[in-house]
Amino acid sequence: MRSALIVVATLAALLGGCASPPVALAPPEVGIRYITIGTDAIATAREVAGDHASFEVLEAGAEVAVLAVDAADLEALSEQMHEQHSRCGGFVLHESIDEARAAARDVDDDDARGQSAVAVDYTIDQGASVHLAMAALDRRVIVDTIRTLSAMPNRHYRSATGAEASLWLRDRWRGLTTRTDVTVELFDHGYPQQSVILTIPGRARAGEIVVLGAHLDSIALGGSASTAPGADDDASGIATLTEIARVLLAADYRPARTVQFMAYAAEEVGLRGSQGIVRAYKQRKVNVVGALQLDMTNYQGSEKDIWLMKDFTNAAQNTFLTELIETYVGATWGLDACGYACSDHAAWYRAGVPASMPFESRMSQRNKSIHTSKDTLETSGNNAAHALKFARLGIAYAIELAKGELAPATTAAAAPYSPRQVSWGLLAAFASLGLLGAGAWLSRVALRGISLR
Repeated sequence: MRSALIVVATLAALLGGCASPPVALAPPEVGIRYITIGTDAIATAREVAGDHASFEVLEAGAEVAVLAVDAADLEALSEQMHEQHSRCGGFVLHESIDEARAAARDVDDDDARGQSAVAVDYTIDQGASVHLAMAALDRRVIVDTIRTLSAMPNRHYRSATGAEASLWLRDRWRGLTTRTDVTVELFDHGYPQQSVILTIPGRARAGEIVVLGAHLDSIALGGSASTAPGADDDASGIATLTEIARVLLAADYRPARTVQFMAYAAEEVGLRGSQGIVRAYKQRKVNVVGALQLDMTNYQGSEKDIWLMKDFTNAAQNTFLTELIETYVGATWGLDACGYACSDHAAWYRAGVPASMPFESRMSQRNKSIHTSKDTLETSGNNAAHALKFARLGIAYAIELAKGELAPATTAAAAPYSPRQVSWGLLAAFASLGLLGAGAWLSRVALRGISLR
């Protein structure tokens, strides 16, 4: 603890006492942007635009509309989509008007969406491996990861600490294994925060990809200068995802299909991170056969445990998930809907990938503290009991869809990682960013008792 405080004091001195909000690394966005949004939210977008002349409804279908909006209004629109429609994100930002129009047409041709080019056999026959892996899940590790991420002032996609979150998670994931075939990469989108992708290569069917994802960014009023701990939205999803990866890699998991873990940047402002990755994968003709989105896993606001979103998701894969829940998880489940573009699964769904989003509660009973400074671990009782159910589901999904083999001895022997062992490599990451925002965040971490030895 003493060494942690010494380092904090040194950093504070270097930064001139940096206890202020994080400094944005990029200038504000300007110009006209093209988005798709649920037709039911046109009035909300018009209200946000006010007297901005750039606002225009270019198309309005039964479900989805194409709008031209001022870039300066995107964050306010995200907040209002959350407040008025219970959707995180709630719209998709496109690179061009043509892409936006194509996305709207895709919704009209909904029968073609979310259908894999590969015939996926949703069999359940890996009981021994799934039970072995689930036994190694540790809710304490999930809690520690949530605490570390939510100690950052925010993880806004254009802030210093949003960028630091990407570097921290990259190093965290790299530390899960010494295997040379497993890779962890940053996906650059052109703004400070980057998406993070961990790949466990497949063997027999390496060209078929199974994706498990969550979003890394957090948001609150004030943008890049806000206090947005985002413990539930979506540090809980990232922590759950990380625990699934930790256990599989500790078990030396060798899947038949390639498994990728993705931490998406900038979900809250138009699904930008997932959109960028999906766009690149389509250009490279990468064959993704299934995608699971973990957006908020640790607040139990409803009578049932896991709620599967039935809109803009794949019915066959959703049925597969209900069977996994009943076979392995030991949880109750229900069906709900979240509307257009409510999280990153929508990007995969639009690309024709079977996508699903299990959620922590009914949408109408969601955590009311998200997108505020009150989205802390305390709201979930300072534990990860609820998130553990989603970790069990994610383990079952990965193994049963990607199949493959575990090494049982390593599963039992693996010592759980704790973020209380913060590496000096993280300080190097701060230095590479000019130490922007690091002092305030590191002070919080140190006060929580994290050792820098």
